[in-house]
Amino acid sequence: MAKTPKDFTDQLDRYEPDVQATALAMRSVVLDQIGVCYEAIFPIKKWMSVLYSTTEKRMKDNICLIVVYPDHVNLMFPRGVDLNDSKGLLEGSGKAMRHVKMRSPADTGRPGVRELIRQARKRADLGKPVKPLKKVVTTLKAKRVEKTASAWPRLF
Repeated sequence: MAKTPKDFTDQLDRYEPDVQATALAMRSVVLDQIGVCYEAIFPIKKWMSVLYSTTEKRMKDNICLIVVYPDHVNLMFPRGVDLNDSKGLLEGSGKAMRHVKMRSPADTGRPGVRELIRQARKRADLGKPVKPLKKVVTTLKAKRVEKTASAWPRLF
């Protein structure tokens, strides 16, 4: 399993320890099932979204996402409606997206979770990387903080 990058752990610092532990456990399960991939971290207001994809085209070739909320973690599948959910874990009523709610690290080991990830990884329309990956490629996609205007008027 890939070492947890500092960008990932830094973003988790704003959550309670139980949510942090659940997110780390979920990341471990995801990477164990899909192997080397692209991991993109998006901190958004009170939550954090982490996309796992087969190529740099993280939306088109997205396998699954981990979304960290203040009180739980969701494992989301962009094409969840197409998955065979024999254990009845998937929730949601949207056109395509489905999720599995994780409230503790133990929830990540529920029967059926790994199978859903494996199914999502085998989707026929997923692209292949230009060069084969040797390790997980993690990027942090944070918004740039704009410099605030000076209290003094700009004279030139």
